[in-house]
This record gives sequence, C-alpha cells and structure tokens, in this order.
Amino acid sequence: MRPATHSSADTNRRKPSKGEVTRRNILKAAEASFAELGYDAARLETIAEEVGIKQAAIFYYFPSKRRLFDELERDIHDSLVSVTETRLADVDDPWERLMILVETWLDFMVARPTAARIILRNCATPAGEDQPAEAYSADALQLLRGIIADGIAAGRFADVNAMYLVNLLSGSILHYVCNPEQLGSERPYRPEDPTEIAVFKTVLRKTARAVLDVR
Repeated sequence: MRPATHSSADTNRRKPSKGEVTRRNILKAAEASFAELGYDAARLETIAEEVGIKQAAIFYYFPSKRRLFDELERDIHDSLVSVTETRLADVDDPWERLMILVETWLDFMVARPTAARIILRNCATPAGEDQPAEAYSADALQLLRGIIADGIAAGRFADVNAMYLVNLLSGSILHYVCNPEQLGSERPYRPEDPTEIAVFKTVLRKTARAVLDVR
C-alpha cells in the first residue's frame, strides 16, 4: 500500500509557522486587553508579556498599536461575515435568512465575548477622520440591510427603515453578551447558558416579527 501523500497546502494548514503562531497569539492577547481596558488604556507591554515576547517584537508583525487594533477589528468582522455567509448559503426566504443571521451573530458573540465588548466600545466612541464609522462593520451591516431590503421587495416585510432593526437587533445582541454583571445581583444570568440563549433567540425572533409585520 502506498503511503498517503499530502500537499504543501495541507501541511501548512496542519502546522502553521512559528511566526504565524506568534501573530495569532498577539491578536488573541490584544483582543482580551482591548476588550477589558479599551484602546487607550491597553498597553503593548502587557500584551507582549502575555504572549511571552518582548514589546519590540510586536512591531515586527504590527507597525503600531493602531495597526494592531485595526487588524484585530478586521479579523473580528471578517470572521463574523464568513460564518454568517456560510450559514446563509442555499437559504432563499428573507425571513429565514434574517433569523439565521440573527442567531449566527448571537452564537458568534456568545462564543467570542471579547469581540462583543470591543464592538460595543467602538459603538460608544465617535468615529475619527482616520477610521470611518463603518470601517470594518460595513460588510456585516450590509448583509442585514440587504436581507431586510429583499424582504420588503418581496412583500414579506412591511416597509420599515432598516436602520431601526439594525440598531434593535445588533444592539440587543451586544448588550445581552456584555451586560450580565450590569443588571444587579437580583437579575443575574449567564449569556453562555444554552437555556438563556434559547429564550433570548425567541425574544429576538418575536421582536423582529413584530417590527417587520412578517407576511
């Protein structure tokens, strides 16, 4: 029997280079730091210590703190768009597409709460000249807007300004993931609890149905 052969692409996927591993670890440590402290308070020195490298080594992969943050934001949104598009494949009905998108976004943020905190922080920070308001979220938001527009055009949804539903659904998801400690000890919940997630998905579904007057 001939031994199995593997392409160089397979080998690279199985065993990323040391540099690729270091770059991923920097992004992972940076995500935790930016999520907890915000952009201004996060320190590259602390991120480097978490990875086990010298601070100067970060600049080999990312020329500046801003570049590191930008790459992290891009990774978050590219990952969100990728998993959403995968789940939406072969689904045509606008209502089902909308619900799949909403549930995918919720699942993504629950699995990656640091990403949710970074996005929520950015929502509260005015966009500057060097970073437009939709610098990295445009593709994700366009997916949602496009589904709503398709539903309206097909007569499935009432003619509602997509902006209201974008804010309502995406904002609700971010607050659900980020706010369990902010509601007081008398109203505790665990965002990752499957029972809580199922209930919240039902709430999102009912809310969207009511706003869109689904037909």
